[in-house]
Amino acid sequence: MPSERPWLQFAEWAKSYGDIMHLSVLGKSIIILSSPKAVSDLLDKRSSNYSDRPSLPMAGDLVGYVDSLPLCAYGRRHREMRKLFAEVINSRTAQDLYPIQERKTQQFLSRLARHPLDARKHIRWLIASIVFKISHGRDVADVQDPLVTLADQATSDFGDATVPGAFFVDMLPVLRYVPDWMPGTRWKSQAREWRNTMQKLRDDAYDDIVRKVAEGVAAPSFTASLIEENPHRTLEQDNIFRWASVGLYSGGADTTVSAIESFFLSMTLYPDVQRRAQDELDRVVGRTRLPNFGDRSHLPFIEALIREVYRWNPVSPLALPHVSTSDDVYDEYYIPAGSVVIGNSWAIMHNSEVYPEPMKFTPERYLPPHKEGLNPDPRAFAFGYGRRACPGERLADDSLFIVIAMTLAVFDIHPPRNEAGSIKRVNSAYTASAISHPVDLECHITPRATTTEKLLAAIASE
Repeated sequence: MPSERPWLQFAEWAKSYGDIMHLSVLGKSIIILSSPKAVSDLLDKRSSNYSDRPSLPMAGDLVGYVDSLPLCAYGRRHREMRKLFAEVINSRTAQDLYPIQERKTQQFLSRLARHPLDARKHIRWLIASIVFKISHGRDVADVQDPLVTLADQATSDFGDATVPGAFFVDMLPVLRYVPDWMPGTRWKSQAREWRNTMQKLRDDAYDDIVRKVAEGVAAPSFTASLIEENPHRTLEQDNIFRWASVGLYSGGADTTVSAIESFFLSMTLYPDVQRRAQDELDRVVGRTRLPNFGDRSHLPFIEALIREVYRWNPVSPLALPHVSTSDDVYDEYYIPAGSVVIGNSWAIMHNSEVYPEPMKFTPERYLPPHKEGLNPDPRAFAFGYGRRACPGERLADDSLFIVIAMTLAVFDIHPPRNEAGSIKRVNSAYTASAISHPVDLECHITPRATTTEKLLAAIASE
């Protein structure tokens, strides 16, 4: 079982062994799916049999995420949490969130104009400010906000804890009982450290809102609504609300940050794509105002660019594992109950038979004329599968649109320059974590024209 970037090794094996591979690791059956058809047929169409999660002793039991939406067992708890998310993030309520997303993105542009070398920091602030405004009614001043710092650390820890093969205890659960003093058990103290961070993130902000609701001073938010509408909640309900509250951020913020970082990186590498997107914005929106959500349906190239951001380097290259609850037969393969089933999203979105020349960033692949079977919408693979798909997909997708559209309307994104003003080589490498980020995010950002400078000045003065 490869422990670093397993999605790449699985993709290579799939070339020899096919789109459905079976691994046996210490007697455990692991099924790797590497085609759109396989993940659709099993994880989507047969989701009633493939919606549970396997036991992940490191991330689930030792770190403590066993009750979180991503890792909790399929059943009543899982359905209740998804229902809570669906009430705040759905096609009907999405428009209610547009003003928050547009205003925060305008502030992001202003920050980027003042400090263009700090793009990565501004991106993290932007997503934190959007999500925490919705989830906790909290205005985030900067990325040094204690809640943001805590959430980012916990999210990073979760990504490290869930990489398949990274911790042997996930393959041999009995190792959790090994005494801490034995050599080679550094991972146990690591788990305790991560658990402390997780508990502080889950409880501190929630308890603060409980107090504010009792005092009648809580700002409107998803969490405040849960508490206000359930004054006599049971301990189980309270635990669900705690996880739902923190889940809005921890479940999707880092992935959205990763997607936006990939957008900035791709623009430094593909200037022709950037110019075509800007030409469309100038033609449809003009240069006297910023684009808004009402423009989206009139911006097909921007929409195609968003799809390519999802595909080019998936934010989650390897989907979290599912587990089969009953024996199954698929395409002459016998899949025993209890098998771990993993969708290799990276392999699917870099399959040259599905996406020709997959290593190139080519938004045009999604524009007419379409060829049947080629270039499907990568959002079908970017947010997980079946009943385990990310419930925050709509919020993340809307945020990505408004950031890309507004940024390209007012800025040019160039490769980085050294102190002498010469263009530096762009580092296109990505991290090996479960949530993949560009290793470096260096770019040279400048306002496009006098009219956009006036727009930025107007935003800054508000």
